[in-house]
Amino acid sequence: MSDRISVLLVDDDPDLRAVTASFLEREDDRIAVETAPDADAGLDALAERDVECVVSDYEMPGLDGLDFLDAVRERRPDLPFILFTGRGSEAVASEAISAGVTDYLQKRGGTERYERLANRIVEAVEKCRAERDAEQAVEQFRAVAEGASDAIVSIDTEGVIRFANPAVESVFGYEPAELEGEHLATLMPERYREEHRKAVERYLDTGERGIDWSNVRFEALHRDGSKIPVSVSYGEFTVDGERQFVGVVRDDADRDRHRAFIEHTSDVVAVLSSDWRFRYLSPSCERVTGYAPSELLGERSLDYIHPEDREAVEAAFGELDGDLPSAEYRFRTADGEYRWLESVGSERIDTDGIEGYVVTTRDVSARKERERTLSRLREWTRELNYTRTTEEAAELAVEAIDDLIDAGLSGIHLRTEDGDRLEPAALGQSVPALFETQPSYDRDAPPGTRAALAWNAFRGEESVVIDELSTYERIDESSPAESLVLRPIGDHGLFVVSSPEPRKFTDTDILVAEILSGHLEAALDRIERESRVERLHGATRTLVRAESRAEIAERAVEAATDVLGFSIVTVRVHDEAAGGLVPSAVSPEAEALLPERETFTPDGGSLNWAAFESGEPRMYDDIRTADALDADTALRSLLIVPIGEYGTIAIGETEPGVFGGVDEYLAGILATAAETAFQAEARTRRLAERTADLERQNDRLEEFAGVVSHDLRNPLEVARGRTELAREECDSEHLAAVEHAHGRMTALIDDLLTLAREGDPVTDAEPVDLGQVVGSCWRTVDTRDATLRAEAERMIVADESRLRQLLENLMRNSVEHGGDGVTVTVGSLPDGFYVADDGPGIEPDRREEVFDAGYSTSQSGTGFGLRIVEQVADAHGWSVRAVESEAGGARFEITGVESA
Repeated sequence: MSDRISVLLVDDDPDLRAVTASFLEREDDRIAVETAPDADAGLDALAERDVECVVSDYEMPGLDGLDFLDAVRERRPDLPFILFTGRGSEAVASEAISAGVTDYLQKRGGTERYERLANRIVEAVEKCRAERDAEQAVEQFRAVAEGASDAIVSIDTEGVIRFANPAVESVFGYEPAELEGEHLATLMPERYREEHRKAVERYLDTGERGIDWSNVRFEALHRDGSKIPVSVSYGEFTVDGERQFVGVVRDDADRDRHRAFIEHTSDVVAVLSSDWRFRYLSPSCERVTGYAPSELLGERSLDYIHPEDREAVEAAFGELDGDLPSAEYRFRTADGEYRWLESVGSERIDTDGIEGYVVTTRDVSARKERERTLSRLREWTRELNYTRTTEEAAELAVEAIDDLIDAGLSGIHLRTEDGDRLEPAALGQSVPALFETQPSYDRDAPPGTRAALAWNAFRGEESVVIDELSTYERIDESSPAESLVLRPIGDHGLFVVSSPEPRKFTDTDILVAEILSGHLEAALDRIERESRVERLHGATRTLVRAESRAEIAERAVEAATDVLGFSIVTVRVHDEAAGGLVPSAVSPEAEALLPERETFTPDGGSLNWAAFESGEPRMYDDIRTADALDADTALRSLLIVPIGEYGTIAIGETEPGVFGGVDEYLAGILATAAETAFQAEARTRRLAERTADLERQNDRLEEFAGVVSHDLRNPLEVARGRTELAREECDSEHLAAVEHAHGRMTALIDDLLTLAREGDPVTDAEPVDLGQVVGSCWRTVDTRDATLRAEAERMIVADESRLRQLLENLMRNSVEHGGDGVTVTVGSLPDGFYVADDGPGIEPDRREEVFDAGYSTSQSGTGFGLRIVEQVADAHGWSVRAVESEAGGARFEITGVESA
């Protein structure tokens, strides 16, 4: 076998498909990936090419990953299938494992997930190859041993028999199971045992055989104590490091018995010449084909084979010199009909005047008929999987049973909602003609009636088979049916398969009815589950609209009672202040039945707390056996499902053993919806609290802005006026310093007002010509002897006034810190723009600090200019960072900008 591993990758995302394929082939050069965009294309690829492993996404258009798995399993049951999905719910993982997926991996994570996926692929394929090789080896050995006419036994170095084929019984009188585990001395007369023991020890010590292993003749011991002449050929092999010996034993006195066996065997033993003519036929030929052996001797065997099968037979047998060739074909019998036969070729013989090749043939018509029936059964059960209503599933099952085993009196009888009757949901086409009224069965019908028989079968677990109903001692009511098979359909009802003929149904018919009823039960479970899930989804939509925890709990109880049909329901919410699970909503029946308990605490021994703490659902068929707190009440069945970190939903009934997997599944959906609602309520509450905090903060900022703009600016203007008046009266060098201080205070007040008022998100952005705004800003800034290089020519979406504030502050920063003759460049980025200069730049370890409020390296700077730049960028949803320009100066890059 080639070391190449052919992998089919099915994913509807073309980019992810290409990336995954590339990584897999890079991780292991043995892996060769072929891709398909969906399940249908994947099935086409499987039909056309030899694939050793399938890797499939879960959520895809058309068939999803699990439907694709079902389709693959129908074609290649043992093909490794890995579900590689971005959807990481436990429900999907559980359903995937139940469906028989080889492995299940999630897509999230880094590139290491591809390494894990590649390893899983190689492990799965190598395991499959090893199992296939081992199975082939074992099957080949067993096929040879099981079909051999000579006795074959293997022994270990202690002389213990480890294997014996069926032929040992004809040679020694023992069945294989009787010899396996016994010492080889069982088959040896006393006088040979010591000599044999020494010979084995000598061989194990020295490797010297002493005798020719190919043909050893001696007397063996038969089970009846008689001695039989045998010839044995030996061989040696190793299994898991253990040395073993195999011996092929032929009974030298068995030729007459072998001839007698051939004469009386039910299989036809024939000898064919090289030109396909019969040279010998055993007496069983007449029973199988209708021809006496003498009628076929000399005839060409191919002439009796169906024309459509001759080519296959010729290809299988060729010249009849291969290794155990075999073929199935239709043979024309003496009455002109065709019967299915199976022939297996053996070795060439030349004895007693008979020369040719031995072929053993058996009648396989019954098996072929069973195979055809089971094939049609698979088609019917596949259709059952697609039914959408109870009525549709029942009608299809009745139609199927009539087609498969000719049972026109059959019917599906489902239990009514009150549980008192089995009513017909679908009846066979012959029922109206033979029954005056549609058969239905009351639960309390007296013994001896058909209804009592039906309810007894419904309450059981196995099929009830009656060959002749008229002589059945447990019923004294007449019925048109004679042959009867009654099969319970889980909790749904009863499958009645019947015929007016006695002893109508074979073991195969009964098996077909049981398989079909099992698939019908699964279909009815699915239909019921889907119906309840659909209703549940409608009810749980109201959960997320609830405005409080109490309302969420109330609506969860309503969904559990009104939609799912549970009666005793309690929703408990975890309360840290109370130290446990506090009841938040209770159904009326739970309130009437159960005693009031405020809180279930960690040390209270509550089953609710145990489920909440474990995070896993807990289901109890009878709480009286579980040491529960409510064991002394009428409550018996209990199902507890955690609501994440928020609490639990407890569902109970007064009868034991009520809940099943469907109930747990639906309760889990309700709990998930409730958890989502609790999470939404918590987010809403946190958002409201944050909004209130922001409003209070905005109020404080407005108050601050008012103080700055009025209470500080007015006294500052008075001081500036007084300074001018003082300059008229006297000329002091201190007045210049005062004026400079007044100017710095004015700049600080302007920047503080900008910080206080520029933090709100931008809501009125519109297309802006970045090049025009850059030129306008440069004209309003004191640029001294600086030079502008405007290279940004593009339209962006922004608040123009805030964009001007950002650009002016960056230009002013470059002029103030860039030195004499600095050049300021405004250029474009793929998703934004930048402002750069050729000044001294910013030290790398301080590039984050420059955006802090109050940070400045200039004597005239306020320290708020770059903080305002960052604030304006944040308000737009942009990002800003300081880096080194190409000329070694400072460069500020603004990214995340939307193009107009």
